[in-house]
Amino acid sequence: MKKIIFCDIPMKKQLDSMVYAGSGNANISYSKPVIFPINAVLAENLKKNDEVKVVLLRTLDKAGNSGKNSSLFMKEFDSINSKIGAEITYETLDSEFKETKDNHEARLKAILDKVEENSQLYADITFGPKPLPMILMCVLSFAEKFLDCDVKSVVYGKVNFDENNKASFPELYDVTSLYYLNNLTNSMVAADGQEARKNLDEFFSL
Repeated sequence: MKKIIFCDIPMKKQLDSMVYAGSGNANISYSKPVIFPINAVLAENLKKNDEVKVVLLRTLDKAGNSGKNSSLFMKEFDSINSKIGAEITYETLDSEFKETKDNHEARLKAILDKVEENSQLYADITFGPKPLPMILMCVLSFAEKFLDCDVKSVVYGKVNFDENNKASFPELYDVTSLYYLNNLTNSMVAADGQEARKNLDEFFSL
């Protein structure tokens, strides 16, 4: 199956490379520093000749940092892939920094247009505007339900900042379970709230 990667590209000027091996709950052992956490995941999951499409979700900024950072992503991922040999294509999807209903709907439709049927989907929600992860969750749900796609991994890289505003203590979290939990609550059938809570408690006890 073709792999499609969605990555939020930050508008931030200074980005830090971090080593996420053995941190968080993502169970990643890739020991080299990366700027974009999803690349640590892909480094361990790609194989030679895998067909991969990377969709870089850019929010336009006056300084042009999102454009520069998308180039950083491609450079980083290409370096990792040089030892793997997957077949990679890149596409960019630009959106204005406007938190309006029209802009959110336009972005959702544009992202959905990048999804191909019967593909494996990955997403990195570390960066980007706050509503973007919610938009991506809607896209993933639609793709899984109507386009026969398989949601493989949704990751988030967490860091702390010291008194000098230097990034430290990186942790990589796989939050795919939250995506499936959302699907569960949306599809749950119950006579009332009490029964629904009981069903949810039973699910958590599994």
